[in-house]
Amino acid sequence: MSKTPYGFSFDRINKQQTWNMSAVHSHPDHELYFLISGQRRYFLGHTIYDVAPGDFVFIPRTILHKTVSMGTKGFDRYTINFSPTHYETFSKIAGADLFRAYPNGACFQLPADKVRQVQKHFEQLEADLKGSEKWSRSACVTTLYKLLSDCIRYGIPKTPSQEDSADKIQRAAKYISEHYSQELTLEDAADLVHMEKTYFSKRFKALTGFGFLDYLTQTRLRAAEALLTDTDMSIGAVSDTCGFSGSNYFSDVFRRYHGISPSQYRLKSRQNTL
Repeated sequence: MSKTPYGFSFDRINKQQTWNMSAVHSHPDHELYFLISGQRRYFLGHTIYDVAPGDFVFIPRTILHKTVSMGTKGFDRYTINFSPTHYETFSKIAGADLFRAYPNGACFQLPADKVRQVQKHFEQLEADLKGSEKWSRSACVTTLYKLLSDCIRYGIPKTPSQEDSADKIQRAAKYISEHYSQELTLEDAADLVHMEKTYFSKRFKALTGFGFLDYLTQTRLRAAEALLTDTDMSIGAVSDTCGFSGSNYFSDVFRRYHGISPSQYRLKSRQNTL
């Protein structure tokens, strides 16, 4: 990912073979993902999308997501991560909250005659970022806003994946995302959607890209991160609120994923907002 001093990051990946994102994750910034070629499956929040060339995905900040290959071929894609400041500024210019109807993100299909137009914005942004003249920042930000404008103007929301059992897996994921504070087991999730436990586990992995326990843990961790940043709740209270079985276990899991303790994370996150 190419970091810029302009409040956003830009990246292009062109893989000749299949490739799966190693872990579900989220970002402190918003993300726009545009697929040039290939076929990808995107697990976004608790929804599964089959992404085709010319589609783009809007991923709001802090939303869990992961992308995996479909088929045996590679892919080519652009991504841009842009700050909440750009989000708010563009929303004011546009006269409305950016993608306000999609708080958990969504996948959009562009009309065939608009795909190349949007791709040119990505290409122009890539070229603008290489400029060294004093107007580079203005050019980059202007191109970013043109890109967002066209995506909003022409993007048509796509229906979630219709693959076998996808609707059940998405229902289970949505339930987990809303009830993570409760004690949940693989058996509970399978029973909820009337599937045999082993088959449910396999389909959850195949369609989302990661296991049931991984998703549950990551969902709890994201909730804990928000509480650590935005409240003064004790570590034990955060642990209980987010469904972890004890503060020691919570601290161990948190350190394994973040490399620092919950207390250190709280201090660091608050220092970053000063």
